[in-house]
Amino acid sequence: SKPLAVCGDQSKRHGIILAKNEKAKLYGVKTGETIVEARKKCPTLITAPAHYSLYMRYSRAARQIYLRYTDRVEPFGMDEAWLELTGNKGIFGIDDGKLVADEIRRTLKTELGITASVGVADNKVFAKLGSDYKKPDAITTMHRDEYRKKAWALPASDLLYVGRSTSAKLAKMGIRTIGDLATTDEKILHSQLGKMGDILWAFANGYDDSPV
Repeated sequence: SKPLAVCGDQSKRHGIILAKNEKAKLYGVKTGETIVEARKKCPTLITAPAHYSLYMRYSRAARQIYLRYTDRVEPFGMDEAWLELTGNKGIFGIDDGKLVADEIRRTLKTELGITASVGVADNKVFAKLGSDYKKPDAITTMHRDEYRKKAWALPASDLLYVGRSTSAKLAKMGIRTIGDLATTDEKILHSQLGKMGDILWAFANGYDDSPV
């Protein structure tokens, strides 16, 4: 395979990377950066225009599959979603998030021909981390008895809502991993980042009870 990225129209000043394959990711290409920035990292990067109508058609079809398993579905962007499966025991005869996730993953591949990486956790933050942990076409659990081993070694920038600006501020504080963030004094984070510091400290420690 070759490094490939889907992007906006560079001629219309919308040359932003919207998605990239694993080959491009190995070069450090990131979603949200400009094509110019991406090509500095990967001169052989192949770019392709986005087909929004097709993208949305698959997005809606995937949502219909999710709704077979639960009516508690929260979209996150165009191609991601959180599913709340708690309390579904007996409805489908399955009471294991990983088993349900694997069934959904196989259904997406069979019916739509697309692969999906899924995170299984007891909160939305770690479920998102799990979905990004291993790609493509993979399932990663991120439960409370394992998140320190799996999540804390990841870059702080992998945490939900840590963008480039926040990541740079954290780096200046010597905070480079999620574990660093979790073990930093909350008061120090608040003094530097305000309310966002409180939120990120809680996220890094697995404190998220926001509903789906």
